[in-house]
Amino acid sequence: MSSRRHLHLWASTALLSLVLTPWPALAQETDEPLLPPAEAEADGKAPTELDPLTVTATKMPREQGEVPASIDVIDQEQLDRKQPLTIGDALNDLPGVEIEGGPKGSDSQPNIRGMGSTGWGTNRVLMTIDGARQNIGSGHGGTMFVDPEMIKRIEVMKGAGSTLYGSGAIGGVIALETKDAEDFLDDGDTIGFRAKAGFHSVNDEPSLSGIVALRPIDEVDFIGSAVWRDSQDYEGGSGLNIDHTEVDILSGLAKLGISPAEGHRIELSGLLYSNNEDIEATDVDNLNTIYDADHEIDKSTATLSYAFDSPDTDLINLKATVYRDDTDVKDDGEGYDRVTTTELTTTGFDLFNTFEFDSTAIHHAITFGTEYYHDTGKGRVDGEKRAQFPDATQDVVGIYAQYELELFEQISVTPGVRWDYYKSQPSGDFSDQSDDRISPKIAVDWHTLDWLSLYASYAEGYRAPSVTELYIGGTHFNIFPGANNVFVPNPDLKPETAKTWEGGLRLNFDDVMLPDDGIRFHAAYYTTKAKDFIDGDVVMDFIPPMVFTTTPVNVPRAEIDGIEVTLSYDSDYVFFNGGYSRVRGTNKTDDEPLLSIPADKLMLVVGGKLPAWDVSFGVSNEFAWAQNRTPEDALGTDGYHVVGLFAGWAPEEGVLKGFRVDAGIDNVFDNSYLRYLAEEEAPGRDYRVAISYGMSF
Repeated sequence: MSSRRHLHLWASTALLSLVLTPWPALAQETDEPLLPPAEAEADGKAPTELDPLTVTATKMPREQGEVPASIDVIDQEQLDRKQPLTIGDALNDLPGVEIEGGPKGSDSQPNIRGMGSTGWGTNRVLMTIDGARQNIGSGHGGTMFVDPEMIKRIEVMKGAGSTLYGSGAIGGVIALETKDAEDFLDDGDTIGFRAKAGFHSVNDEPSLSGIVALRPIDEVDFIGSAVWRDSQDYEGGSGLNIDHTEVDILSGLAKLGISPAEGHRIELSGLLYSNNEDIEATDVDNLNTIYDADHEIDKSTATLSYAFDSPDTDLINLKATVYRDDTDVKDDGEGYDRVTTTELTTTGFDLFNTFEFDSTAIHHAITFGTEYYHDTGKGRVDGEKRAQFPDATQDVVGIYAQYELELFEQISVTPGVRWDYYKSQPSGDFSDQSDDRISPKIAVDWHTLDWLSLYASYAEGYRAPSVTELYIGGTHFNIFPGANNVFVPNPDLKPETAKTWEGGLRLNFDDVMLPDDGIRFHAAYYTTKAKDFIDGDVVMDFIPPMVFTTTPVNVPRAEIDGIEVTLSYDSDYVFFNGGYSRVRGTNKTDDEPLLSIPADKLMLVVGGKLPAWDVSFGVSNEFAWAQNRTPEDALGTDGYHVVGLFAGWAPEEGVLKGFRVDAGIDNVFDNSYLRYLAEEEAPGRDYRVAISYGMSF
């Protein structure tokens, strides 16, 4: 038996002992019944909130069940319970969402309802951090360079979102929100802190984090946070170590908040991410030589936001965000004389105001906004320009409006429209490219009964071609000595567009079996008709004069449709979450399946809570069907079933208040499996534990 297997056996015994040990006895000064009286208040630590607020779909706080769209919300409790190694670990639990590339964060890219990576370093899903766009794109690399420990909330909007978010939101939006000082300060306290240590066995990863929160006066608050994690190659269920998956990550967050007057809020934040790891790189200009390289990712996101929610009138609810996002990637050969660098910068702002007012039996909410951002990219090989990542800039400006009309507190109608103009400017011999796009939407929600609502929506989305797709050149790969497949740029590319229809129903029941419990059910069907998807046309003509090229081209037509079903139950003592998704997609031009369609997936989580002991626990199940509906020569994947266990303890009172333990076992049966769209085998059995302590005074 290997030393790692011995460690797994030891960790299994230790974690089971930890889960079963009655820690709460240490925090209880008097005996309490295991199940308190039914009329007692809930402990507030349900792993999910049945009716969370969301702002992503409307840019204004709305209850999730009142929005005519498919929205998923991952809150802090769920993140604490999961203890994800990457943001992708948390997103993989959602129906209709899959992470491409692999489990390593620097390789991962999101896929929503079959809309994911383009293969050209960009994505059909827009991701934001505190409102700052993450327009990252560097070849086949990942796009999710943020440590989950910095994040307190994730909102995922599925379907075309270009009416409010413009280019890139053709498949959906993932909005990340970082932690705030108020998350660690009780009312009236001026200083708070939290220290946390964690460990994952599958990659021998220790992690440490610390947070300090300050509120010297009522009008000013500050938070500073740092996270360190250092892992080895992770082990798959096959027992093999997956090479080049180790990481050494250091992250930091600083956020200053000022509330100069009632209703006014100013926030200045800086988020840093640094990741050093070993990879296998390829020198395509030298017979596809594969070499080991140091892969360094340095990323920073700075945002300045101002919000004014007028206490005197509902006509002013203003939000303005200015941001700058920098990503630098460097591959330095180990014993191989080659240095590759990529520099990406996005600067921009988003400004909008929502006017709310009432007339006879009608509530009105009108949002007007404008957005601008500027992307720059620069690639180098040994200091010389890299044709595979051309120097270029892109400017995008948009103006949008949305009107929420609610009649008799029963029917809401939400039309919206956005106009965007973009311009791409290369540094070489190509001419500039510019175009504009109008993205409309309309959604209707009908609360037919207190417990039943129906909705339908139509929305259009688009993605402007990236500068890489427009102007890429150089070698794609070597075929044999003296012959290379080369990139041929296509400066005449059209933007990708999509039209999505969605219909759904929601059922809401409260006080079903126990006081204050609730059931939520949501079913949705959608269909998307896409045009001008950007793909690569690879020509391998071995007949003289022999042509070997790869050219970005527009695929005229594609169609995606699917269903999603979720069911949640929550009470003081028992909770359940289930989600099922089924997606189908066809390239209508070639009449073959789309490569980007994920496997059918079912997620089930069943758990319990002991409020008197401040304990929660449960079991998770992920079922994935085989996915062999792929284009010719593309590899499919087999089905799999993965089981996880989790338990948490967070005392609410007593001397151990502020102490928290989260423990779990992922992939309990150490199954060997491969996620569709991933490049490596998934991690095997993982014993994880996180211990933290925080307080404020």
